[in-house]
Amino acid sequence: MLVVFTNKSGGTVEMFEQAAIALIKLMGRREAVPSAISAEDLPEALETLQASLAEIKKEEQAAEQESELDEDEDDTPKPLGMSTRAFPLVELMQQSIKDGSYLMWDHR
Repeated sequence: MLVVFTNKSGGTVEMFEQAAIALIKLMGRREAVPSAISAEDLPEALETLQASLAEIKKEEQAAEQESELDEDEDDTPKPLGMSTRAFPLVELMQQSIKDGSYLMWDHR
């Protein structure tokens, strides 16, 4: 199932539910779909998300370095990191803050 993030400016970001729920939790919000964040609360949610993503990125890089040491000429593609998955949502949140808009999400 997909979750669609939107703002009043017409921006949208779609992602699979599992990744969306994880990002919602990283924002410090409850796992409810549908839900929203007011324009007043959005800067704090973005800051919380970015701080959480920075910690996750450190962990992912450490795990990647460790796996490179153990890796034998493996052509298996690497999974997308959480920071990469979050990038469109972070941009939508930044645009929402700039526009003084809320952010809401619902199932598609």
